[in-house]
Amino acid sequence: MNSLKKLQIKKINYLHYDLRLSLINDVIDYSKYLIFPGSFNPIHEGHLELLKSGMDISGKKPVFEISFKNVDKPDLSLEEVSKRINQFKTINELLVTNEATFLGKSILFKGADFLIGGDTLIRLFANKYYNSEMDSNKIIDQFVQLKHSGTKFIVGGRTVDDKFVTVDNVFIPEQIKEMFIGIPRKMFESGISSNKIRSKMKKD
Repeated sequence: MNSLKKLQIKKINYLHYDLRLSLINDVIDYSKYLIFPGSFNPIHEGHLELLKSGMDISGKKPVFEISFKNVDKPDLSLEEVSKRINQFKTINELLVTNEATFLGKSILFKGADFLIGGDTLIRLFANKYYNSEMDSNKIIDQFVQLKHSGTKFIVGGRTVDDKFVTVDNVFIPEQIKEMFIGIPRKMFESGISSNKIRSKMKKD
């Protein structure tokens, strides 16, 4: 059984690929990393620009992350994940996980910084994305624990329903506000999306 299949069936927690898409088996201190999760279908210039801006603020080593699971979409197949992994050869290091939520990712990679868009920030504290036993207070308590481990979220503004969403106009509980750092709009503002690119590819 190959490593990707083991990850898909949760025999292992994650895989870390280098620039050549070789697996890194060393013990890694993820508190030194800036993790950029996404579907990357496909990866595009907007992602790379956001990553550069996030690195300027975080000062940590960048790594992309793809998951088999997504809270809003069906699980990805082994073939689809393999296809998306291949995009990253020579671009950047890549993590592949089975974690659907940012809370789960943050617990797995304690102390890491995470790069997210304003659209993701809106969903971060929504109860529907967590199991039924977790109410809002329990979710916030988990984030407080992550705060103590040094985790931060670097947030790039994103236009959602004709509104530019940033850390300044999304409710963030007071006790964890310091975990969220906005990328100034002049540094990054992207109207590029993978959906738009896929639509254009279909038309072409």
